[in-house]
Amino acid sequence: MVLLAIAAGITLYLLPGKDPLTVTGAFGEQPQVTFAEGGRPGEDLKAETVIAGRGVAVAQGDLAVVQFAGYAWTGTSHRELDNSHDRGKPAVMRIGELIPGLNKSLLGRTVGSRVVMSIPPKDGYGAGGNAETGVTGTDTLIYVVDLLATYPKTASARGRARPAGPALPQVTAGPAGGAPAVAIPATDPPAELRAEALIEGDGPAIRADQMLVTHYQGQIWRNGKVFDSSWNRGEVAPLSSLTGTIPGILEGLTGKKVGSRVLLVIPPKDGYGKKGPEAAGIKDDDTLVFVIDILGAY
Repeated sequence: MVLLAIAAGITLYLLPGKDPLTVTGAFGEQPQVTFAEGGRPGEDLKAETVIAGRGVAVAQGDLAVVQFAGYAWTGTSHRELDNSHDRGKPAVMRIGELIPGLNKSLLGRTVGSRVVMSIPPKDGYGAGGNAETGVTGTDTLIYVVDLLATYPKTASARGRARPAGPALPQVTAGPAGGAPAVAIPATDPPAELRAEALIEGDGPAIRADQMLVTHYQGQIWRNGKVFDSSWNRGEVAPLSSLTGTIPGILEGLTGKKVGSRVLLVIPPKDGYGKKGPEAAGIKDDDTLVFVIDILGAY
């Protein structure tokens, strides 16, 4: 396996075989992948860091934010399977929940790195392939993955703390990676949306169209019931954008800064309305309480 640095941010990657597979391009940008005529994939999993980052190492269970391009390669033909660069925003990969070749190849790599992988069927989808993606049982998968960031389950808001306003739920920080304690007052909830930064982050203000990485907990004001919690699941949660959420979250989080912990008190008119999830026990007239840590925005 040969690695040559050609110019600033540009690399050449050669896989062993009759002819090389080449990957060029700068970190974070669309890679140019060339499958040379007569080239053939190897039978074993191969992964190489062709641009070495200086960030933290990716750990088991982390949510990695990535840009990637994926291809299926038989040796006589190739085709693109997916490409996050064309969608205009990064993707996420939860380490430990991917196909074996991706899990093995990304674990321990550092943020800021570009990793090129050749994944044989035994480390991919196996002999059965994957009908949904069009991968056959003989396809070798080629992935070019740029690691933009990684978030462990213990990630949390960081910044200057301040108490919630009067007559609002009071929030006490939990242990590392654990849910905060939320004390909801035994009074009627406010009639209008309330959105307060309990921790003021120092990152940029988020836009409604950005992908977010969060920790969050949702409760019902009426009885304090927790109906959803990423902290309780033990994993940070990606959010594709705010535009697909309920109005109270869209309005309450837009413009808040990355790194913040935000308390949202959402009246029924800004919540789920009559489409509320019945299994969660949310009624049409329920006010909702969310605590949301904004860990990243992309």
